[in-house]
Amino acid sequence: MDAIVVSGGCGAHGSKICEASSMALQLVSKGVPAALIFKEENSKTTVQNYIFSRRLKNNAGERIIQPGDTVYVVSNHWHAIAVAARLEKYDGVTAKFFIEGAIQPKKEDRLDYGGIFNAYDDNHLFTLKGTWLTPEAVWTKKDSTYYLTQDMVYTTDVANTSYSVSPVEKLFPFLKGSSEFNPPIYIDDVVVWYILFDGYCRKVSKKDFKVLDEQPIQKWLTLPDTLNWSQINTGYIQGKSLVLIGKDKVLLAERKGKAFQYERETVPQHYFANWPYSWGTGNVSAARLLPSENKVVFYRNMESAVYTINQKTIEKVVPLKLKWIGEIK
Repeated sequence: MDAIVVSGGCGAHGSKICEASSMALQLVSKGVPAALIFKEENSKTTVQNYIFSRRLKNNAGERIIQPGDTVYVVSNHWHAIAVAARLEKYDGVTAKFFIEGAIQPKKEDRLDYGGIFNAYDDNHLFTLKGTWLTPEAVWTKKDSTYYLTQDMVYTTDVANTSYSVSPVEKLFPFLKGSSEFNPPIYIDDVVVWYILFDGYCRKVSKKDFKVLDEQPIQKWLTLPDTLNWSQINTGYIQGKSLVLIGKDKVLLAERKGKAFQYERETVPQHYFANWPYSWGTGNVSAARLLPSENKVVFYRNMESAVYTINQKTIEKVVPLKLKWIGEIK
């Protein structure tokens, strides 16, 4: 085995454990080298086990599961069959499943998980639906809210009575070539975004979406050799401070002219006063500043929560439920 992915979030499927961490500990206790184990602790559902495991990267920023690999889907549950089938059909791998356990089915349990395999032939739509809606950037104009997710911008009114969809490249032409495996990083500021993609940091106006400045990412912020940008999902700027949030860490930096200087690394559970248990070690997908209120809205896996900057407290996590786009592409 070149790598072992353990997939499952904190409190997923109604459990009271962080599933991936629990599995990792059990494997290590059985003698499996910890260096082989990669944790995916964002998933809430079997569909998300599939979606997020495919996106998982190692410390060098390389995908764990790549086309041409042989992937063994191991579970004590029969959904392993459908996950293996989808991996083989849509991800270019040879997939095998192994099921062993002593699960006693409940009355409401399904034995047929074929929907995971037979759902959308368009795998891009399938991954969108399975995480709907998990934005990477959010902003408002007049009475509309804009949610940027993967390659589209979803625009809706406050009550979500209607919506429209447009391609990301219409607003940000420089994002051509981005994907769920090569995502931009959106850093929120009061009147601009800093969008990190393809080796460059672009300062973009929120008013007219024009690029105001462009420089190599390493000139904007140089990370220590032990870190790389594939470990970061999003961030925000508060005064002269830059806060970056990733899969399992928080990075802090301070402004120095047009650039930032790295200060230190910490974890969400230490940086925030009351980090939600169900949010595991991080995996925040987007941050939206509310400057007049000195707050930030965090988005993570179909949920959001309001963070008060001065107090470092996070309010109750709430579901982000928005109308699905159906078959629109």
